[in-house]
Amino acid sequence: MNTVAIVVLVGMLAVSVWSWVGAPARAMADQFKAIWDVTPWGKQLMLDFFGLEAILALWMIADAHGRGSWLSAILCIVTMPLFGSMSAAVYWLLR
Repeated sequence: MNTVAIVVLVGMLAVSVWSWVGAPARAMADQFKAIWDVTPWGKQLMLDFFGLEAILALWMIADAHGRGSWLSAILCIVTMPLFGSMSAAVYWLLR
């Protein structure tokens, strides 16, 4: 499982850097808005993404409750809207 978490972390980091170089700041915001506005599937994709983040947050809370690792769980949950699955991968590696 640690290998999978590392692959997710490194893969998402590489794609994020590539995306940032291709479409920095304002262009990223415009593309994000376009995903939501253009098609019904864009709305489904975004709601599914945030739904998965909610489930990951619940898992982190349950795990932190059992282990007492509240600080790392809270930090990773707070950063998930920005870093997505990278935050969950970091939590897995820190636990």
